[in-house]
Formats: sequence, C-alpha cells, structure tokens
Amino acid sequence: MNRLIAFLLIIALSFGLNEACEDCTIIFRNALGPGTLLKVNCESNSKNRVTGTVKFKSMPVRINFREAAFERTTWHCLVQQGKSFQYFRAYRGSAPIPRCGELRVYIAKFDGIYLSANAGPEKLDQRWTKN
Repeated sequence: MNRLIAFLLIIALSFGLNEACEDCTIIFRNALGPGTLLKVNCESNSKNRVTGTVKFKSMPVRINFREAAFERTTWHCLVQQGKSFQYFRAYRGSAPIPRCGELRVYIAKFDGIYLSANAGPEKLDQRWTKN
C-alpha cells in the first residue's frame, strides 16, 4: 500500500511540475533624470549573467527566467549610478515548488532603489551607498 501511495505521489508531482509555467521577470528602470546612466550587473545562483545600461526613461534591463524545481533560484545584482552603488539580492525563489510569473520592478531614483512586486505599490527597498 505504501508503494502505491508513493507511486501516485510521484506521478502527481511530475504532472504538476510539467504544467505550463510563465517566466519570472526582474526589470530595472531609470528614474534618475536626464543624463544619468544606470548600470546593472546581475548573476543568478546557476551562474547566468545579465548586464546592461539604462538611460533615463528608456528601455529597461529585463531578466526573464524560470525557477528551478527543488532548488531555490536567487539573483544578486550590483546597480550603479555615478558614484553611488548598491549590491543586493534582487530575487529569492521558492523551494521545492517553483513560483510562476513573479514580477519584480526596480526603479532607480536619487534617494534609493524602489521595488514594485507583482504590480504592487512602489516601496523604498535599498538606499544608495556612496563610493
């Protein structure tokens, strides 16, 4: 009986994990003002790297990824503007069951980096560190 339950559990999990899952997304926007560049350099725990530069109100840096099953997906980013910078964890996934369609939007402003999670309100997430 225990083997039957284990077998059914494995089958159910495999169908659940194979279900279509939307990519998770991290977006970096520049609201610092004209002439100020935002530099973004991110790396995941699986060694995927994304770098880019964002001009004021131009195309943002966008990271699309899928969370790994049974392993927590993390993204750490170094964000710089002028002599100010911040290194922080931009995303920490769920384990052992991955989340689908998560959205993190980071907006760089002069007083810090604001976060809007899953289309929620903007909240100050990180203050700039001076170089």
